[in-house]
Amino acid sequence: MLTVAGASGMAALAGCGGDGSGDGSGDGSDNATDGSTGDGTEGGSQVHDVEFHNAYTGNPADLHFNTSGTQNYAWPAGRAVFAPFLKYSFTDSEFLLGALEDLEIGGEEVTLTFREDLTWDNGDDWTTEDLDVQLQLAEKTGTSLWGYVDDYEIVDERTATLQLSGPTNPEIIQFELTNFFVDTKKETHEEFLDADEAEFLQWAWEDPVASGMWSFVSKDQQAFEFERNPEFYNADNVNFQSYYLDSYGGNNAQHQALISASEVDAATSLFTPPEIAEQFPDHVVEVNIPAKWGYGVVFNHDDPHFGQREVRQAVAHAINRQALVDNAGPRSKFVTPTPCGIAPQDQESWLGDWFGDFETYSPESKDTETAAQLMEEAGYSKNNGTWQDEDGNTVGGDYYSPAGWTDWTTMTETVVSQLNDFGFDFSVNTQPTNDWFSNYSESNFTMGSMYWLPGGSRSAFPYFPLYYQLWATDIGGGHNYREKADSEQTIPGRDGGEMTLNPLQTTENIAKQPSRDDARQYVQQAAWHNHIELPFLGLVSKYEQSWTTNDEWTVAEEGSTNRRVKWPPYWWVHEGDLQYDG
Repeated sequence: MLTVAGASGMAALAGCGGDGSGDGSGDGSDNATDGSTGDGTEGGSQVHDVEFHNAYTGNPADLHFNTSGTQNYAWPAGRAVFAPFLKYSFTDSEFLLGALEDLEIGGEEVTLTFREDLTWDNGDDWTTEDLDVQLQLAEKTGTSLWGYVDDYEIVDERTATLQLSGPTNPEIIQFELTNFFVDTKKETHEEFLDADEAEFLQWAWEDPVASGMWSFVSKDQQAFEFERNPEFYNADNVNFQSYYLDSYGGNNAQHQALISASEVDAATSLFTPPEIAEQFPDHVVEVNIPAKWGYGVVFNHDDPHFGQREVRQAVAHAINRQALVDNAGPRSKFVTPTPCGIAPQDQESWLGDWFGDFETYSPESKDTETAAQLMEEAGYSKNNGTWQDEDGNTVGGDYYSPAGWTDWTTMTETVVSQLNDFGFDFSVNTQPTNDWFSNYSESNFTMGSMYWLPGGSRSAFPYFPLYYQLWATDIGGGHNYREKADSEQTIPGRDGGEMTLNPLQTTENIAKQPSRDDARQYVQQAAWHNHIELPFLGLVSKYEQSWTTNDEWTVAEEGSTNRRVKWPPYWWVHEGDLQYDG
């Protein structure tokens, strides 16, 4: 349930961290006055005996390194110790190789070739025997890659091929592989091949073997501690010795740490309103990365009110999306031009000449007149200012929102205020994140806040968000749209007539096309259906606010390929863009 939320969506709520103080963590040790250990790397560069501190919210003592056990998996810690297969640059809209040396996608076969210098930090070579176990466990746990793969073959110690189940857009496979890390070692993981899936998902891997930049040292309630991994294939790019993930109590504590400029060196992902950001010292650098994620509404399609298309459309008309942005974070947030299942900044390029025909649902105002007309068409009437059905039942209920997500709380309060002004009867119900997910998974809701894009680089390709809204993978289909999604539907057409389609099959056709041009017609049709039916209601998207410092550390240059890759405190180290320069 939490795979996407843990790996991408909830990453947007992570903390920040770092140091740079004169307490021995930001400058040299007593024995190396120049800040160096005196030892050179294989490439001859010095490794400085300094610490980089990156903060986030969470108790390390309760977290682990089993990437499949997502509920308590420490994803920021995982990024430190596990090398990625592939990354995506939002600067250049291109894929970047990590542990992979080459990736070939042709016809119905994918060839993965891994680096010859890929090793584990205990000195063992990585081989495709490790990949073999990883792919078997990925199939056991229903990893989404296996929705496109029928089988695979180990070719040699560094090469494997994936046999696709049918024609598949190459970008689908590339985006899927951005979710894979070198995080499975045969000797530690093969015991779970014959175990129940639940046993593997509940396994807490406490002492990982690393393949990435950092080796795990220890963890307690205050921090994860890591040290430089000399076995890492890009170890020459890592010129400092220690990396910490410091635990903070929440956004406010992280803000104060950045303002003080004495405790932290970076904040992987930290929502920061303008009035707080203005207090940061000049050496705190903001990096904005498209999140392809954001605040929206999920409907329970079995609800007698919100199961009706007219009521969902009335909700869309009654909300002023710009007000959410203005209230919760104009520095980093922006409205979606039209709620159609596609990330805002990708809509016009994908929809082409269809774009101007889409209903916008008044992004910068409330269109209560149209909303009222839709409610009346659906058989509702107003009584004492409140919409009621023919049996006198009011439209509303508990509107769930996740506790601790400060910007979401603000947007939820804005939405509920607008809807109640229109004549609905909602109450804000703020819940712990697990309860929030559980209520949706169990269909125990009418409508409420939910991210409308699955998040991460893959949401740049319309197939992923369109499929996500139909299938609601993160909540197990708890919005009750799956059966309807896989049926023939007739909706108003673009030309004033009608359009008949199977929404799920149309969306799946996107994934089967060999190119973007071939996929466009299916994207247009699926998006048109989405904006009329509104399986979800997309309201707001955002930029990730990643923070780093440049008083003692280098940063990737503006406009460079690596500048906007998730996440700077990790990928920049991988590439040598973040080095000690004190």
